[in-house]
Amino acid sequence: MSEATNKTAQNDVRILIVDDDSVNSTLAKGVLQRHGYTVEISSNPMRALEKFARDTNCADLVLLDYFMPTLDGGQTVQHLRKLRPDIKVVLFSGAEEMHLRQIMRQHPIDAFIHKPLRIDEALAVIHKLVGDPSHTLTARA
Repeated sequence: MSEATNKTAQNDVRILIVDDDSVNSTLAKGVLQRHGYTVEISSNPMRALEKFARDTNCADLVLLDYFMPTLDGGQTVQHLRKLRPDIKVVLFSGAEEMHLRQIMRQHPIDAFIHKPLRIDEALAVIHKLVGDPSHTLTARA
């Protein structure tokens, strides 16, 4: 592996979106990929946790819906933190801001992003938590 390729691989920011709403998660994935992030989607929190348990370094940040059928976001974040206490978790929800802040007081969540995705808000929150992958784009070009 060349030094430039190795550096790109080390600087790549990986985001795992856990959301049962395929429209919102697909939109978010497209936007974040256009801004240089590597993004995977899981519509089932149990499957996302299984994947994360197999490889706790598969993501640098988890974008997490709170209201999901099989396991809610609070339960999901508790499991994520047991597997990797330093994982960055961002609540991705259409709930009112007051409700989102209440959820964040109850669970170890780092930040929130509104649904539908607001590009500037999402990029600012993600950049603050894990950095900006744009410097890796020139190495890929």
